[in-house]
Amino acid sequence: MALGKSRLSNLVQLACVASFLAGPTWAWNPFGKTKSFREVALSATEWQKVELRAGWAADSDKTLLIEISNRLPGPLACHGALVTLQSGDTIQRAFTPYLYIPPAATKQAGVNGVKKGLMKGYALTCSCWKKEGEAVCVDPGKK
Repeated sequence: MALGKSRLSNLVQLACVASFLAGPTWAWNPFGKTKSFREVALSATEWQKVELRAGWAADSDKTLLIEISNRLPGPLACHGALVTLQSGDTIQRAFTPYLYIPPAATKQAGVNGVKKGLMKGYALTCSCWKKEGEAVCVDPGKK
C-alpha cells in the first residue's frame, strides 16, 4: 500500500519533531530553567590569546578586513567592530549573525566604508562562555 505524498511528508515531519524532543538537551539551552554557562566579555588576558590582523583586499580600498584567530579553549562570539578614523569620526558595525569562531579557528569579517589610509584604529566586541563560578572560557557544546 503506497502512502500519499502529503501523508508521507506529515510522517517525516512528525518523526523529526519526535527525535528532536527525545534527544538530549544541552546545558546552555536558552529555554532551560537553569544555566550552567554564561556569555562574558573577554578579559585582557584572554584577548592576548586572540590574534587580530587587519587590512584591505587588493581589489577594494574601502572595506576593512579583520582576521580573528581564536587560541582560547572555547569558542568566541564577536558581536561587532568599532573603527576610529583619523578625522575623529567612528564607524560601528554589528555582525549579524554574530561571528562565531571555534577554538583553533580563524575567521574574517569586513567593515564597509573604511577607506584605506584614513583609519586610526579599531576594536572588536567579543565574548566567550564560562561555567558558573569558573574563570576559563569553555565550549558549552562539549560535555
